[in-house]
This record gives sequence, structure tokens and C-alpha cells, in this order.
Amino acid sequence: MKAPSVIGRLLPDAFEILERSGIRVIETIRTSAPRGAPSGPLRVVRERPRPEGVELVVAASVPPPEERDESG
Repeated sequence: MKAPSVIGRLLPDAFEILERSGIRVIETIRTSAPRGAPSGPLRVVRERPRPEGVELVVAASVPPPEERDESG
């Protein structure tokens, strides 16, 4: 079964979508830029299909300007 694309989705949403589709997440790998990870929610940046399920690569994302408070 082909997994639905969850690239760009927040990690909890990606898990829910994949679970509903009967796809098992076998591993979640966190990545970041060399100068450090921003604070923010984890989003899926890559999906790697595997025979037993899917591997997700995630990165912290900076919230859009309209969701930030005055300090950040």
C-alpha cells in the first residue's frame, strides 16, 4: 500500500493520517540546520518508504509571523 504524502505536516497530524491509512511509522529522525534548530513544532520534511512502513524525517519549524508573539 502506498503511503499518503505527509510532507509539510505537523508530526502529530502526520502520525494520525498514516495510522488511518494503515501505514506504520517505523522510525522518526530529527534533523536541523548546521547552525542549530529553531524552536517550534516538528514538521515532516521527508518520507522514506520501507517494506515494513515509512520512516519520517522531521525538523523544527518557526511559526509563521502571524502566529508569533511580539518577542519572536
